[in-house]
Amino acid sequence: MTVNADITLYNHFYNPDTRLDEWKRTVICGVYFYVDNKISVGDNGVNSADIYKIRIPQNADCQSEYVSEDEWMACGCDVLGKWTLQNDDIVVRGICRLDIEKPADLKKSGWKYCKITSWSDNRFGGLPHWRIGGV
Repeated sequence: MTVNADITLYNHFYNPDTRLDEWKRTVICGVYFYVDNKISVGDNGVNSADIYKIRIPQNADCQSEYVSEDEWMACGCDVLGKWTLQNDDIVVRGICRLDIEKPADLKKSGWKYCKITSWSDNRFGGLPHWRIGGV
């Protein structure tokens, strides 16, 4: 698989002590990252949106261990050394060292990011990987 980028993944989890979602940052090096700008003409003029397509090879360089979404939820606040994929998580292209309280913190700092809207575990066959779709 061709790789062209590093990403920073922000996984959200619920903290029962604060009763808020918190965000855990994981850097994954050696992924395929593609952005497709879609444009359509509607009644209100021209509409555009960036559609993100990201593939994380199973052997990508990451200091944390992948766990399923169910395992992630069972971890509670003990998510150190783990990452997962779930809808509404955030992906930043590049290595972002910013710890966030909410996604708007990334926007204020000037980072472009996408929100995960779909993902699949494709760790079978000749090119085992995770696929992410986002906007």
